[in-house]
Amino acid sequence: MSTAEARGVFHRARGRTLDAFPSEKEREWKGPFYFIQGADPQFGLMKAWSTGECDSGGDEWGQETRLTEQAVRAVNRLNPKPKFFVLCGDLVHAMPGLVLPSHNFITRAMPCGHRLFPCLGPLWTLSSMRTKITSYLCWCGHDLAHSRTAGMPWRKEQTEDLQRVLRDVDSEIPLVFVSGNHDVGNVPTPETIEEFQQTWGDDYFSFWVGGVLFLVLNSQFLYDASRCPALKQAQDQWLDQQLSIAGQRKCQHAIVFQHIPLFLESIDEDDDYFNLSKPVRKEMVDKLSKAGVKAVFSGHYHRNAGGIYQNLDMVVSSAIGCQLGKDTHGLRVVVVTAEKIVHRYYSLDELSEKGVEDDLMDLLKEK
Repeated sequence: MSTAEARGVFHRARGRTLDAFPSEKEREWKGPFYFIQGADPQFGLMKAWSTGECDSGGDEWGQETRLTEQAVRAVNRLNPKPKFFVLCGDLVHAMPGLVLPSHNFITRAMPCGHRLFPCLGPLWTLSSMRTKITSYLCWCGHDLAHSRTAGMPWRKEQTEDLQRVLRDVDSEIPLVFVSGNHDVGNVPTPETIEEFQQTWGDDYFSFWVGGVLFLVLNSQFLYDASRCPALKQAQDQWLDQQLSIAGQRKCQHAIVFQHIPLFLESIDEDDDYFNLSKPVRKEMVDKLSKAGVKAVFSGHYHRNAGGIYQNLDMVVSSAIGCQLGKDTHGLRVVVVTAEKIVHRYYSLDELSEKGVEDDLMDLLKEK
Protein backbone atom coordinates (compact mmCIF):
# COMPACT_ATOMS: atom_id res chain seq x y z
CA MET A 1 0.00 0.00 0.00
CA SER A 2 1.65 3.21 -1.13
CA THR A 3 1.73 6.43 0.84
CA ALA A 4 -0.61 7.97 -1.72
CA GLU A 5 -3.09 5.12 -1.27
CA ALA A 6 -2.85 5.46 2.52
CA ARG A 7 -3.97 9.08 2.26
CA GLY A 8 -7.31 7.88 0.96
CA VAL A 9 -7.81 5.36 3.77
CA PHE A 10 -6.58 7.02 6.96
CA HIS A 11 -7.72 10.27 8.52
CA ARG A 12 -4.22 11.66 8.87
CA ALA A 13 -3.61 14.67 11.09
CA ARG A 14 -2.96 17.83 9.11
CA GLY A 15 -2.67 21.41 10.26
CA ARG A 16 -2.23 20.17 13.84
CA THR A 17 -5.69 18.64 13.99
CA LEU A 18 -7.56 15.51 12.90
CA ASP A 19 -10.31 16.06 10.36
CA ALA A 20 -12.17 12.92 11.46
CA PHE A 21 -13.54 15.02 14.32
CA PRO A 22 -14.62 18.54 13.27
CA SER A 23 -13.95 20.66 16.36
CA GLU A 24 -17.04 22.82 15.88
CA LYS A 25 -19.19 19.71 16.33
CA GLU A 26 -17.19 18.01 19.09
CA ARG A 27 -16.50 20.70 21.68
CA GLU A 28 -19.64 20.05 23.74
CA TRP A 29 -19.98 17.20 26.22
CA LYS A 30 -22.39 14.63 24.78
CA GLY A 31 -22.17 11.83 27.33
CA PRO A 32 -19.85 8.89 28.08
CA PHE A 33 -17.88 7.20 25.32
CA TYR A 34 -14.88 4.92 24.98
CA PHE A 35 -11.83 4.46 22.79
CA ILE A 36 -9.16 1.83 22.24
CA GLN A 37 -5.46 2.40 22.88
CA GLY A 38 -2.74 0.21 21.42
CA ALA A 39 1.02 0.60 21.26
CA ASP A 40 4.11 -0.82 19.62
CA PRO A 41 2.95 -3.11 16.83
CA GLN A 42 6.61 -2.57 15.81
CA PHE A 43 6.75 -4.85 12.79
CA GLY A 44 10.11 -6.66 12.85
CA LEU A 45 11.07 -6.49 16.53
CA MET A 46 10.02 -10.01 17.52
CA LYS A 47 12.48 -11.64 15.11
CA ALA A 48 15.19 -9.10 15.93
CA TRP A 49 14.73 -9.59 19.68
CA SER A 50 14.75 -13.38 19.44
CA THR A 51 18.03 -13.38 17.53
CA GLY A 52 19.70 -10.70 19.64
CA GLU A 53 20.01 -8.32 16.71
CA CYS A 54 17.72 -5.48 17.77
CA ASP A 55 19.82 -2.83 16.08
CA SER A 56 20.20 -4.48 12.70
CA GLY A 57 17.72 -7.36 12.56
CA GLY A 58 14.03 -7.47 11.80
CA ASP A 59 13.85 -9.10 8.39
CA GLU A 60 10.65 -10.99 9.31
CA TRP A 61 7.41 -9.64 10.79
CA GLY A 62 4.84 -12.35 10.21
CA GLN A 63 4.10 -12.65 13.93
CA GLU A 64 3.43 -8.93 14.31
CA THR A 65 1.27 -8.99 11.18
CA ARG A 66 -0.93 -11.75 12.61
CA LEU A 67 -1.18 -10.05 16.00
CA THR A 68 -2.14 -6.70 14.48
CA GLU A 69 -4.69 -8.42 12.25
CA GLN A 70 -6.15 -10.01 15.39
CA ALA A 71 -6.24 -6.60 17.08
CA VAL A 72 -8.08 -5.10 14.11
CA ARG A 73 -10.65 -7.91 14.09
CA ALA A 74 -11.21 -7.52 17.84
CA VAL A 75 -11.76 -3.76 17.55
CA ASN A 76 -14.08 -4.16 14.58
CA ARG A 77 -16.31 -6.59 16.53
CA LEU A 78 -16.91 -4.22 19.43
CA ASN A 79 -20.47 -2.97 19.88
CA PRO A 80 -21.04 -0.13 20.34
CA LYS A 81 -18.10 1.01 18.28
CA PRO A 82 -15.27 2.87 20.01
CA LYS A 83 -14.90 6.52 19.09
CA PHE A 84 -11.38 5.92 17.78
CA PHE A 85 -8.37 3.59 17.88
CA VAL A 86 -5.09 5.24 18.87
CA LEU A 87 -1.67 3.65 18.28
CA CYS A 88 0.92 5.14 20.64
CA GLY A 89 4.04 4.84 18.55
CA ASP A 90 6.68 2.45 17.27
CA LEU A 91 4.55 1.44 14.34
CA VAL A 92 7.45 -0.42 12.70
CA HIS A 93 10.86 -1.51 13.98
CA ALA A 94 13.24 -0.36 11.23
CA MET A 95 14.56 3.10 12.06
CA PRO A 96 14.16 6.04 9.67
CA GLY A 97 17.93 6.54 9.66
CA LEU A 98 21.11 5.08 11.15
CA VAL A 99 23.17 7.89 12.62
CA LEU A 100 25.72 7.98 15.42
CA PRO A 101 23.75 8.31 18.68
CA SER A 102 24.07 11.56 20.57
CA HIS A 103 25.81 11.85 23.93
CA ASN A 104 22.41 12.12 25.65
CA PHE A 105 21.08 8.97 23.98
CA ILE A 106 24.22 6.99 24.84
CA THR A 107 24.13 8.17 28.47
CA ARG A 108 20.48 7.17 28.86
CA ALA A 109 20.98 3.89 27.01
CA MET A 110 23.99 2.67 29.00
CA PRO A 111 21.98 0.85 31.72
CA CYS A 112 20.37 -1.28 29.03
CA GLY A 113 23.09 -1.10 26.38
CA HIS A 114 23.32 -4.87 26.19
CA ARG A 115 19.66 -4.95 25.16
CA LEU A 116 19.79 -2.07 22.69
CA PHE A 117 23.03 -3.18 21.04
CA PRO A 118 23.44 -6.84 22.07
CA CYS A 119 26.12 -7.50 19.47
CA LEU A 120 28.55 -5.05 21.07
CA GLY A 121 29.28 -6.98 24.26
CA PRO A 122 29.97 -5.31 27.62
CA LEU A 123 29.91 -1.51 27.48
CA TRP A 124 32.04 0.17 30.12
CA THR A 125 32.43 3.83 29.10
CA LEU A 126 30.65 6.35 26.95
CA SER A 127 33.66 6.69 24.69
CA SER A 128 34.03 2.95 24.22
CA MET A 129 30.29 2.63 23.53
CA ARG A 130 30.46 5.34 20.88
CA THR A 131 33.54 3.74 19.31
CA LYS A 132 31.95 0.30 19.25
CA ILE A 133 28.70 1.55 17.75
CA THR A 134 30.57 3.50 15.08
CA SER A 135 32.73 0.49 14.24
CA TYR A 136 29.71 -1.79 14.12
CA LEU A 137 27.77 0.49 11.78
CA CYS A 138 30.77 0.80 9.49
CA TRP A 139 31.22 -2.98 9.58
CA CYS A 140 27.60 -3.32 8.49
CA GLY A 141 28.45 -1.20 5.47
CA HIS A 142 26.13 1.70 6.30
CA ASP A 143 27.21 5.14 5.17
CA LEU A 144 26.30 7.37 8.11
CA ALA A 145 25.74 10.51 6.08
CA HIS A 146 23.49 8.78 3.56
CA SER A 147 21.56 6.90 6.24
CA ARG A 148 20.17 10.06 7.78
CA THR A 149 17.19 9.75 5.47
CA ALA A 150 17.59 6.36 3.85
CA GLY A 151 16.48 4.32 6.85
CA MET A 152 17.23 0.76 7.88
CA PRO A 153 16.56 -2.17 5.57
CA TRP A 154 12.92 -3.31 5.41
CA ARG A 155 11.47 -0.03 6.70
CA LYS A 156 9.47 0.55 3.52
CA GLU A 157 8.17 -3.04 3.45
CA GLN A 158 7.25 -3.01 7.15
CA THR A 159 5.37 0.25 6.71
CA GLU A 160 3.46 -0.97 3.68
CA ASP A 161 2.45 -4.20 5.41
CA LEU A 162 1.25 -2.35 8.53
CA GLN A 163 -0.78 0.04 6.40
CA ARG A 164 -2.29 -2.90 4.56
CA VAL A 165 -3.44 -4.45 7.86
CA LEU A 166 -4.78 -1.16 9.25
CA ARG A 167 -6.73 -0.59 6.06
CA ASP A 168 -9.19 -3.19 7.41
CA VAL A 169 -10.11 -1.15 10.48
CA ASP A 170 -13.82 -0.28 10.34
CA SER A 171 -14.16 3.00 8.44
CA GLU A 172 -16.36 4.34 11.27
CA ILE A 173 -13.47 3.95 13.75
CA PRO A 174 -10.87 6.64 12.99
CA LEU A 175 -7.22 5.79 13.55
CA VAL A 176 -4.98 8.13 15.54
CA PHE A 177 -1.22 7.79 14.99
CA VAL A 178 1.38 8.79 17.59
CA SER A 179 5.09 8.96 16.73
CA GLY A 180 7.62 6.83 18.59
CA ASN A 181 11.39 6.59 18.59
CA HIS A 182 11.34 3.93 15.86
CA ASP A 183 9.12 6.22 13.77
CA VAL A 184 11.17 9.43 13.94
CA GLY A 185 14.48 8.18 15.35
CA ASN A 186 15.97 8.18 18.84
CA VAL A 187 17.46 11.56 17.97
CA PRO A 188 14.99 12.99 15.42
CA THR A 189 15.99 15.31 12.61
CA PRO A 190 13.91 17.57 10.36
CA GLU A 191 14.20 14.87 7.70
CA THR A 192 12.87 12.03 9.88
CA ILE A 193 10.01 14.22 11.11
CA GLU A 194 9.11 15.09 7.53
CA GLU A 195 9.10 11.42 6.57
CA PHE A 196 6.71 10.59 9.41
CA GLN A 197 4.42 13.46 8.47
CA GLN A 198 4.28 12.32 4.86
CA THR A 199 3.55 8.73 5.83
CA TRP A 200 1.35 8.98 8.94
CA GLY A 201 0.43 12.64 9.43
CA ASP A 202 1.44 15.39 11.85
CA ASP A 203 3.74 14.34 14.68
CA TYR A 204 1.84 16.45 17.21
CA PHE A 205 -1.74 17.71 17.08
CA SER A 206 -4.98 18.05 19.02
CA PHE A 207 -8.57 17.01 18.44
CA TRP A 208 -11.90 17.11 20.24
CA VAL A 209 -14.31 14.25 20.86
CA GLY A 210 -17.56 14.87 22.74
CA GLY A 211 -16.23 17.79 24.77
CA VAL A 212 -12.89 16.13 25.60
CA LEU A 213 -9.63 17.65 24.38
CA PHE A 214 -7.01 15.13 23.21
CA LEU A 215 -3.38 16.16 22.77
CA VAL A 216 -0.93 14.05 20.77
CA LEU A 217 2.74 14.81 21.51
CA ASN A 218 6.03 13.91 19.88
CA SER A 219 7.85 12.62 22.96
CA GLN A 220 11.19 12.35 21.13
CA PHE A 221 11.39 16.14 21.37
CA LEU A 222 11.28 15.64 25.15
CA TYR A 223 13.92 12.91 25.01
CA ASP A 224 16.56 14.40 22.71
CA ALA A 225 15.89 17.28 20.34
CA SER A 226 19.54 18.15 19.85
CA ARG A 227 19.28 17.83 16.07
CA CYS A 228 15.98 19.69 15.70
CA PRO A 229 15.76 22.35 18.45
CA ALA A 230 13.51 24.64 16.41
CA LEU A 231 10.94 21.87 15.97
CA LYS A 232 10.92 21.18 19.71
CA GLN A 233 10.43 24.87 20.42
CA ALA A 234 7.46 24.93 18.05
CA GLN A 235 5.83 22.00 19.86
CA ASP A 236 6.48 23.63 23.24
CA GLN A 237 4.77 26.84 22.16
CA TRP A 238 1.87 24.94 20.62
CA LEU A 239 1.44 22.84 23.77
CA ASP A 240 1.31 25.93 25.98
CA GLN A 241 -1.49 27.30 23.81
CA GLN A 242 -3.42 24.04 23.98
CA LEU A 243 -3.00 23.73 27.74
CA SER A 244 -4.33 27.25 28.21
CA ILE A 245 -7.63 25.97 26.81
CA ALA A 246 -7.63 23.07 29.24
CA GLY A 247 -6.54 25.35 32.08
CA GLN A 248 -9.55 27.57 31.53
CA ARG A 249 -11.70 24.44 31.95
CA LYS A 250 -13.18 24.81 28.50
CA CYS A 251 -13.22 21.03 28.11
CA GLN A 252 -14.75 18.19 30.10
CA HIS A 253 -11.38 16.45 30.34
CA ALA A 254 -7.96 16.80 28.75
CA ILE A 255 -6.01 13.64 27.82
CA VAL A 256 -2.51 13.27 26.37
CA PHE A 257 -1.10 10.58 24.07
CA GLN A 258 2.65 10.11 23.65
CA HIS A 259 5.09 7.25 23.11
CA ILE A 260 7.63 7.55 25.93
CA PRO A 261 6.13 7.50 29.44
CA LEU A 262 6.80 10.45 31.72
CA PHE A 263 7.61 7.81 34.34
CA LEU A 264 7.06 4.07 34.68
CA GLU A 265 5.91 3.86 38.30
CA SER A 266 7.09 6.86 40.31
CA ILE A 267 7.88 10.49 39.59
CA ASP A 268 11.17 10.06 41.51
CA GLU A 269 12.40 6.90 39.78
CA ASP A 270 15.85 6.82 38.19
CA ASP A 271 16.36 7.88 34.58
CA ASP A 272 16.09 4.98 32.16
CA TYR A 273 15.84 4.30 28.46
CA PHE A 274 12.10 3.76 28.95
CA ASN A 275 11.20 7.03 30.72
CA LEU A 276 11.92 10.74 30.42
CA SER A 277 14.68 12.35 32.45
CA LYS A 278 13.77 13.66 35.92
CA PRO A 279 13.97 17.38 35.07
CA VAL A 280 11.85 16.93 31.94
CA ARG A 281 9.26 14.63 33.53
CA LYS A 282 8.79 16.91 36.55
CA GLU A 283 8.42 19.98 34.35
CA MET A 284 5.90 18.18 32.15
CA VAL A 285 3.90 16.72 35.04
CA ASP A 286 3.67 20.12 36.72
CA LYS A 287 2.60 21.76 33.47
CA LEU A 288 0.00 19.11 32.61
CA SER A 289 -1.38 18.87 36.15
CA LYS A 290 -1.72 22.64 36.45
CA ALA A 291 -3.77 22.65 33.25
CA GLY A 292 -6.05 19.91 34.58
CA VAL A 293 -4.91 17.07 32.31
CA LYS A 294 -6.34 13.88 33.77
CA ALA A 295 -4.29 11.16 32.06
CA VAL A 296 -1.30 10.48 29.83
CA PHE A 297 -1.40 7.27 27.77
CA SER A 298 1.86 5.86 26.41
CA GLY A 299 3.65 2.73 25.22
CA HIS A 300 7.39 2.16 24.61
CA TYR A 301 7.94 -0.10 27.66
CA HIS A 302 6.45 -3.25 26.09
CA ARG A 303 5.00 -3.99 29.54
CA ASN A 304 2.10 -2.60 31.55
CA ALA A 305 3.06 -0.06 34.18
CA GLY A 306 2.09 3.37 35.46
CA GLY A 307 1.31 5.45 38.50
CA ILE A 308 -0.49 8.56 39.73
CA TYR A 309 1.14 11.86 40.67
CA GLN A 310 -0.67 15.13 41.39
CA ASN A 311 -3.94 13.55 40.20
CA LEU A 312 -2.33 12.78 36.83
CA ASP A 313 -2.74 9.16 35.78
CA MET A 314 0.38 7.99 33.90
CA VAL A 315 -0.78 4.93 31.94
CA VAL A 316 1.84 2.69 30.31
CA SER A 317 0.36 0.06 28.02
CA SER A 318 2.09 -3.07 26.82
CA ALA A 319 2.54 -3.89 23.17
CA ILE A 320 0.43 -5.35 20.42
CA GLY A 321 3.71 -6.83 19.24
CA CYS A 322 6.84 -7.94 21.10
CA GLN A 323 6.50 -8.44 24.87
CA LEU A 324 9.51 -7.70 27.11
CA GLY A 325 7.83 -8.80 30.33
CA LYS A 326 5.09 -11.10 31.54
CA ASP A 327 2.15 -9.31 29.91
CA THR A 328 0.32 -10.57 26.86
CA HIS A 329 -0.20 -8.97 23.47
CA GLY A 330 -3.13 -6.65 23.98
CA LEU A 331 -5.09 -3.43 23.84
CA ARG A 332 -6.44 -1.01 26.44
CA VAL A 333 -10.11 -0.06 26.65
CA VAL A 334 -10.62 3.49 27.96
CA VAL A 335 -14.06 4.71 29.08
CA VAL A 336 -14.59 8.45 29.52
CA THR A 337 -17.48 9.60 31.71
CA ALA A 338 -18.40 13.06 32.91
CA GLU A 339 -16.46 12.57 36.14
CA LYS A 340 -13.71 10.05 35.48
CA ILE A 341 -11.53 8.09 33.05
CA VAL A 342 -11.54 4.34 33.57
CA HIS A 343 -9.24 1.98 31.68
CA ARG A 344 -8.46 -1.73 31.53
CA TYR A 345 -5.91 -3.75 29.58
CA TYR A 346 -7.18 -6.80 27.68
CA SER A 347 -5.20 -9.52 25.98
CA LEU A 348 -6.03 -9.83 22.29
CA ASP A 349 -7.56 -13.24 22.98
CA GLU A 350 -9.76 -11.86 25.77
CA LEU A 351 -10.99 -8.95 23.73
CA SER A 352 -11.55 -11.14 20.68
CA GLU A 353 -13.48 -13.83 22.53
CA LYS A 354 -15.36 -11.92 25.24
CA GLY A 355 -15.34 -8.26 24.25
CA VAL A 356 -15.50 -5.50 26.86
CA GLU A 357 -16.79 -6.49 30.29
CA ASP A 358 -20.23 -5.39 31.45
CA ASP A 359 -19.00 -3.13 34.26
CA LEU A 360 -17.16 -0.93 31.75
CA MET A 361 -20.07 -0.97 29.31
CA ASP A 362 -22.42 0.07 32.12
CA LEU A 363 -20.40 3.27 32.53
CA LEU A 364 -21.53 4.29 29.05
CA LYS A 365 -25.11 4.43 30.36
CA GLU A 366 -24.36 7.12 32.90
CA LYS A 367 -25.96 10.49 32.28
